[in-house]
Amino acid sequence: MTDTDDRSDVPRIYVACLHCYNCGRLHGRWFDVGTDPDELHHEILGFFATGCETCGDYEAECPECRAFASLFPCGGEELAVHDHEGVGPAGEAYDLPHLCAVADLLEEFSDRPVLAYLSHVDRDIDQAREGLRDSYAGSWRSAAEWAESWAEDAELGVQQLWPYVDWERYARDLELSGAVQTLEVDGVVHVFWG
Repeated sequence: MTDTDDRSDVPRIYVACLHCYNCGRLHGRWFDVGTDPDELHHEILGFFATGCETCGDYEAECPECRAFASLFPCGGEELAVHDHEGVGPAGEAYDLPHLCAVADLLEEFSDRPVLAYLSHVDRDIDQAREGLRDSYAGSWRSAAEWAESWAEDAELGVQQLWPYVDWERYARDLELSGAVQTLEVDGVVHVFWG
């Protein structure tokens, strides 16, 4: 499944029972991923688990259900994420805290290339949050366009010489020196200070 940063829908995951899957049955459902992993976990348990003797069905507000949710009626006991949309690369691990942290980043930095940058920093949430907050410099059609804009803003050089500057080469040199990092997403170059 391919994720892009220009989507309008909420991140979501398809959670399935591994026991059912291994027995040749598909028992699962799509869930919207919010920013609270406990809330998401209890929503998922509400679909899969049986509740306590008092409630019958699983009730997230019931302390007995929350503490003693029994095995799933289907006989399974392990869940997996079998598909996803809008959360970037994700395996089958039932890692709700990480998935909710991704949703939180998407919400906090909705104007930035969150999924591409998260992939760039090996899915490290803290590093992504720091880079998206502190290092993001904007987006341009090319790294050369950014380099020219930055040089103008910094008043680097004599105005008469600028038409002779190779901005692509200058941008490449800035990237190679580690001064900046660029990510191209859907034909737009996003620049991060190094």
